[in-house]
Amino acid sequence: MQLSRNWLGVIDIDHFKRVNDSYGHLIGDEVLLLMSRLMRSSFRFDDRLYRFGGEEFVVLMRCADGDAAALAFERLRHNVERHLFPQVGHITVSIGFTELKAGDTPNGAFERADKAVYFAKGNGRNQLHHHADLVAAGHLADDAKIGDVELF
Repeated sequence: MQLSRNWLGVIDIDHFKRVNDSYGHLIGDEVLLLMSRLMRSSFRFDDRLYRFGGEEFVVLMRCADGDAAALAFERLRHNVERHLFPQVGHITVSIGFTELKAGDTPNGAFERADKAVYFAKGNGRNQLHHHADLVAAGHLADDAKIGDVELF
């Protein structure tokens, strides 16, 4: 039996500033609400979903491996891409994810997933990227900050 591992994903709505600028913040807020509903219907009950900042969301989940995590995130990306948002039309999301490692700091894990998101945004948007795959392919440097937190 394979043990589940923990994964953290960062989801960023592509061109969200354009939505707010073109349609107003009330419609932008409606997009955020509908996005949260799409997330709830795309992930499992036990997956933890959070809004993080303006148009970013964070997901914490347990999956057997990176392929299973990628499948879950890809399901959301696809569901958002094909959803017709009232007054706005279609929007897309860029997603980056990483495995939580022993000794990870919250900032370290978030930073890895966030770098994968920015890679997606810089390479066409509406994409999903696994940080470890980007490092292995030489697209990102492995500058992981893994260690214990010392409180004083």
